[in-house]
Amino acid sequence: VNSQVWAHDTCSFFLWHRYFTRAYERMLQSLMARMENVTIPYWNIVRDYNKQEDGSYKCREYGTCSSIVYDLGGKPTGSSEEDIYYRAYFDIEELGWIHQGPPIQNMWDDKQRGGTVRFDMLVERIPKGCSATEVSNLFIDPKHQEESSSLLSTKQNALNFWRRLQVGVHDNVHDTVGGFMRRPASPIDPLFFPWHSTIDAIGYLYEICHHQIVDIENESLPATVENQDWNWDNSCWYTPEAKELYPDARYRNSLSKEWFLQTGSESNSSNISIWEDPLIGSFFMNSDDLTWWNLLNTTTSNPQLGYIYSDNILPEVQELLRNDSKICPTNLKGMRRFSPTKTDRLQPRSSFTAQEI
Repeated sequence: VNSQVWAHDTCSFFLWHRYFTRAYERMLQSLMARMENVTIPYWNIVRDYNKQEDGSYKCREYGTCSSIVYDLGGKPTGSSEEDIYYRAYFDIEELGWIHQGPPIQNMWDDKQRGGTVRFDMLVERIPKGCSATEVSNLFIDPKHQEESSSLLSTKQNALNFWRRLQVGVHDNVHDTVGGFMRRPASPIDPLFFPWHSTIDAIGYLYEICHHQIVDIENESLPATVENQDWNWDNSCWYTPEAKELYPDARYRNSLSKEWFLQTGSESNSSNISIWEDPLIGSFFMNSDDLTWWNLLNTTTSNPQLGYIYSDNILPEVQELLRNDSKICPTNLKGMRRFSPTKTDRLQPRSSFTAQEI
């Protein structure tokens, strides 16, 4: 429960999920030799939204515009309201249409019932927040619009961006897919990790747009902006509950002192630190080595992360960012070009296709 508050009700939202998604990726890579270079594909929902709104395509909602919703979990069993059932994971119960196709055909809930649940994907439309325009507009901080064209954009802008990203397109998709995707047990749905790879990719583009304001290689702030409005020591709570649980939450020390990743369920009071978990603890990078920089550094070779995005990620969004310096001060000119001949062994995350499964 505390991890849920820390991950969603403080400014750790973006980096917490980057860390969590990377741990899952590391777990997949450990399963067998042929998966050692596997990465979590991102879900290009911007492309799917365009198809939904373009009359030349014969699709009108998630189920016909986004093949991923059935490629991961299969089509729902049944075709009427009588086929809507409950499932429960980690003491959290949710109602919806049953999905139990690959890769979750052998996944069983707390009561040994198969599959997960979602809303009706042939009814729910992809939300407007997924359009390229709406996503690129997240890069404009309403509180700092006049400064948005300057490379001296403040770090507070990044905090505001992460918050807008969370309550905007991130929440839009979780809430419209429904089922466990809108609950704390959302990672049980196989859509969760590709979706958070997408959220991470949007954050990566934001980092590229503003990468020149931080000397990432030396993990320090350029002297010219060190005294600007970076608000390193500002508290970053979003809810009274977060303030009560984490009174010392600060942007500066959030990673090094208060990760609060715990295992267990709502009925299990014997929660332990994630790094102490004998089954999955080894997939999470050691907390002693974590800093904000370790997880922010996607613009250079970063062994802590171990991945990079393909050059053509979210091309619909890239087109807008490259042509408007008020949205993206660098026009993405600092984007690193992925080359398979690089010796750093960073693996590219690419767009999801059914053939990748």
